[in-house]
Amino acid sequence: MIFKTINNDIKTASIVLGTDIFGTGLPENDAIELIDQYVEMGGNTIDTARVYGTMTGSYMSKSEETVGAWLKSRGGRDNIVISTKCAHPPIGNMAQSRLSLAEIEQDIDESLISLQTDYIDIEWLHRDDLNVPVEGIIDALNGMVKKGKIRCFGTSNWTGARIAAANEYAEKSGQQGFSASQIKWSAAASSPMYDDDPTLVEMSMNEYMYYSKSKTPVFAYASQAKGFFYKYHQGGVEALSPKAKERYMSARNIEIYKQLIMLCDRHNISLESAVLAALTSNTDFDTLCIVGCRTLDQVISSMSAADIALDYDELRGILGY
Repeated sequence: MIFKTINNDIKTASIVLGTDIFGTGLPENDAIELIDQYVEMGGNTIDTARVYGTMTGSYMSKSEETVGAWLKSRGGRDNIVISTKCAHPPIGNMAQSRLSLAEIEQDIDESLISLQTDYIDIEWLHRDDLNVPVEGIIDALNGMVKKGKIRCFGTSNWTGARIAAANEYAEKSGQQGFSASQIKWSAAASSPMYDDDPTLVEMSMNEYMYYSKSKTPVFAYASQAKGFFYKYHQGGVEALSPKAKERYMSARNIEIYKQLIMLCDRHNISLESAVLAALTSNTDFDTLCIVGCRTLDQVISSMSAADIALDYDELRGILGY
């Protein structure tokens, strides 16, 4: 298992288990089996969010509650890295910001209850609002660290420019800054015409250059591109859903598919492993992949990339940077 270090002292598995559908799209008992399989294979980092599985009219996350049930039944809290997210706009109103100290602390307190733990290892701000000054956000998050509620914090769907501004203030004020970033990134590039959520931030040349310069670790979500390469490999265009075709079907991504297949043949690895290892083998900055799994086989398949370190020079053509 290849590990990356966050905030100088948090060792995280390069393959991170995402839990978006836990407790809703996947029953709790099945989800707990998936976590067991992931940990058995050497994984130690579970990613959830305050908004995952939150029902209308409720503030409790079914995903966090499922992870909390697993933690309570299995023990060994200090061996697991818990990653969760706060400050997501209210469901149905993505234009409303939730980045005040009171809102951040409310989310964190509710997460601690749902997760049945006394602290969160990595707390992420789920969305940004350019109208909110970074100074107050950094002050608020450092307050949560001082209270012992979180160990460190990162961003999700923030641009590099905003992270840089926040970390500059943190350094000048002698405080902790953002330790890592979650961004949408996979070997498959989304179509420029596909924009289902303008509040998401996807890897681009500008973003990549920021991470390369700052060495900020990246947790890549949607890292498997909704299974695009695997499904195309199994059945061609006909195997893709209408949404997958709209988002990923392009000459560029078919060329990347061909390069991935050559990579598989060269190193005798599976396509699933190659898709993830193309990111986790990055040497410009530490990269970790968040994977969403529904079955034990998918966990096993995803974790097959956990021990693979490829020569990054042969991956640059695949990632395009």
